Amino acid sequence: MKYTKIFKPFSAFLLLTLSVFLIGCEDQTSDDNFTNDSFVSFSFDETVALAEGESQTMAMSVYATAKSSSDRTVSLYVDEAATTADAMNYSVASSVTIPAGSMMGSFDVTINNDPALGFGGKTVVVGMTVASGLDQPTAFSGTTAGGDLMVTEDMLIINAKTLCDDVQMLIEITLDSWPEELYWWIANAAGDIVADPGPYAQYGNPYAGMTGDVSQELCLPAGDYIFNIYDDYGDGGGPITVSSGGVVIYTSGGGYGSIESTPFTL
Repeated sequence: MKYTKIFKPFSAFLLLTLSVFLIGCEDQTSDDNFTNDSFVSFSFDETVALAEGESQTMAMSVYATAKSSSDRTVSLYVDEAATTADAMNYSVASSVTIPAGSMMGSFDVTINNDPALGFGGKTVVVGMTVASGLDQPTAFSGTTAGGDLMVTEDMLIINAKTLCDDVQMLIEITLDSWPEELYWWIANAAGDIVADPGPYAQYGNPYAGMTGDVSQELCLPAGDYIFNIYDDYGDGGGPITVSSGGVVIYTSGGGYGSIESTPFTL
């Protein structure tokens, strides 16, 4: 598992808040908390890379601009409209507490790479619903006079992706009307099968019952391989492209007959 933190300077939102206050005055926007010392903010955006099937629980921090004599609890929510990860990929605490006498609190987020997040990754966007007496950094754009005033709140963005320390590959297939006939596999230089879509079954292969476009990401060590595409009936199937790093290893419009084999090196 690889874990990277990207710091968002805490002092920056105080400057932002002051600028918002000045802009807001011009647009008759009022907020009694603009100049107080009770702001709370997420401190980091996060990037996490996990192997397929792996899960990781991470502690996320929330900071306040000043200490308080009592606990401060802030409700949390996942912005589902902005989140691209599947609901099964994450679990986020419902609130975070900044203890009395402290300026920091933490909450847990669990990321699960099943279903696969993909090499390109998915995002989980978390927001705060602040309690009375607290506020959070906001950015304003547009004007009320123009009818396009927009308020952007401080959000935590978690970028989660599938980890590949080796070489990434992508297999893209457009299935024909008989997807159950299609099968493929990749063998290494020793002849061992290192990747396939699932167990082979004549006229009952893993794509049976599926339609449209399907893709599969692979992560293989550098070396020599052979890609094999097979059709049970012997008349080929839908278009297929195999690539790595944007370089096409094999492509066919579907006329591969019973079988075609292509050697390649990663």
